[in-house]
Amino acid sequence: MREFDIQQASLNVKWNYPKLMSALPVTGTEAFAVFCDKLAPFGLDASRILLEAPTTKLGDAVLTIILLEGRLGIKFWISSFEIIIDELYEDDEQNVVDVANVIFDALGKIGGEVGKGAAHIRLLYHLKLSPNENSKILSEHLRGQIQNARLIPEMAIYQLNIEANATLQKGRIAIAKSVAYEDAVFLDVNLDYSRIEDISTFKDVVTQDIYSIWADLGLKDRTQVDQA
Repeated sequence: MREFDIQQASLNVKWNYPKLMSALPVTGTEAFAVFCDKLAPFGLDASRILLEAPTTKLGDAVLTIILLEGRLGIKFWISSFEIIIDELYEDDEQNVVDVANVIFDALGKIGGEVGKGAAHIRLLYHLKLSPNENSKILSEHLRGQIQNARLIPEMAIYQLNIEANATLQKGRIAIAKSVAYEDAVFLDVNLDYSRIEDISTFKDVVTQDIYSIWADLGLKDRTQVDQA
């Protein structure tokens, strides 16, 4: 196993509702009242709440709420919501869980089945390895026969074998050399989940799947090693 430190990470969670919502959680709704009450500790401010309708299509209307001094964004459509963090800090995983719980509580005032949706998780990582280890691990994943000498492979893309996973429906991982950090690799992880029975433990499910993916790639978070 090659040990790494997470140099930078970003997260995107898109939750698709099982059926269309009857309304967006805008001002005047019970859902928005929940936001005003429970999102206040995350820095809810009127200047960072945006409602846009770029076309006449209802599906294009979007409510955006920006929290944590601009680091966390939530977008609501009539058929889905999205949580976006461009740069994850140490406590942000719990922040995402807490914000998601507020969202489910609020949207429950509009449509009772929102918690039975499906989730798409995208995580982008820059993982710092020991010197020159990034080149070594990439050479292991890019050993295919090259037919054209002018074409040099720089990224390996895999689809996960998920036959034994109850909730993970699809997984796709790309690994490449990081152009942002020296001696680092870049991971693009995309995971699709359905049949999520317990929202409260969903974070743990995703975390275990991420650990398994790292292990499949021969990687291990150095903090896991230190805690062992």
